[in-house]
Amino acid sequence: MNAEPDTRATSPRDRNPLPSPPQIHALDFLLGSYTCDYTPPPGGKPAVLRLTTKRAMGGHYLYTDAGLEPGNVVGRSSFGWNPVDGKFINQYHDNWGSSGNYTSPGWKDGHLIFKGPLTQVITPNATGQTSGVKLDLVDDYQVLDRGHFRDTTSFTFPDGSTLQGSYDCRRQ
Repeated sequence: MNAEPDTRATSPRDRNPLPSPPQIHALDFLLGSYTCDYTPPPGGKPAVLRLTTKRAMGGHYLYTDAGLEPGNVVGRSSFGWNPVDGKFINQYHDNWGSSGNYTSPGWKDGHLIFKGPLTQVITPNATGQTSGVKLDLVDDYQVLDRGHFRDTTSFTFPDGSTLQGSYDCRRQ
């Protein structure tokens, strides 16, 4: 019996028996590299967000890698289509330890709105223990032009107060 692998066979990673869902193309506006100017809520500081979004898993998902300056925040969002619930999904996590899970029913009147819970780390700490806050997040995407979109973000705190900022993103 020969114990050597068959080098002619394709790996499971190279085979994708199921094509990506057509709904995922509604997120194509995110593909590419963007620089986003952040307009914060009153009292906040402006920032620059750099995004790079690529297709993943045979086109079933989009991965967005992001870096926010100042702050050295590096995050990743995974966008996909949930075929059971008929909704878009977005899972977020970053190097501070923040994480969130959001859903969207899809485009309506020029808006793609994701909603869900976010656990936001307040002060990062290498011990693995720190303080944070659980928020309700709303991301409202609008395509303004080819290679140009806005994401208006609202954070609702446990006391019911809300802060809103926006990212104006242009493809590089």
